[in-house]
Amino acid sequence: MKNIIKFVKNELSKDNSGHGLQHALRVYNNAKKINNKEKGNEKIVLTAALIHDTVDKKLFENFENRIEHVKQFLCENNYTLEEINEIVYIISNISWNNGQNSDLNSLNAKIVRDADRLDAIGAIGIIRTIEYGNSKQRNFYDDENILLNDGKYKFNKITNSTLSHFYEKLLLLKDKLHTKTALNMAQKRHDFMQLFLKEFYDEI
Repeated sequence: MKNIIKFVKNELSKDNSGHGLQHALRVYNNAKKINNKEKGNEKIVLTAALIHDTVDKKLFENFENRIEHVKQFLCENNYTLEEINEIVYIISNISWNNGQNSDLNSLNAKIVRDADRLDAIGAIGIIRTIEYGNSKQRNFYDDENILLNDGKYKFNKITNSTLSHFYEKLLLLKDKLHTKTALNMAQKRHDFMQLFLKEFYDEI
């Protein structure tokens, strides 16, 4: 795991979008907590949790080259071909864009996807969403996002703003988790995001 952490740190050292080593370590910790209850393959789950963003299409242009790069690294660190194939399957399919509604073929993949999605909600999720929006030079909100109704502001419509991302993705994640353990962990985070949004609308 020390070699994997070093690999992830090197691969994601230039990230400023909320997908760096700190994120990978939080997903690792989430995965460990979920796996302790759900009983997947710990080696597969924790490895995939750490390296999942080293092939992310949002961060890297050539997906196939990234996959081969990761395969080579795992091979050099004594993973079997079977283990490498499963890890590659997981990291290729867990992202929101790659698998928003898709089924996954293993408990291990479901645990890693849930662990990643947990880090996209709650206080950490809010911070990461703002970081990602800033990296893409997005406004937090656009005027057309907001509607005044009966003296109170509320969300109006989706644009390319960071605020829109809450409605396109973050508020949907709780109901798209696979494991009971992750769902239990998610409820408090989901509630906090709703509280944040309520306070945001009150303040503006």
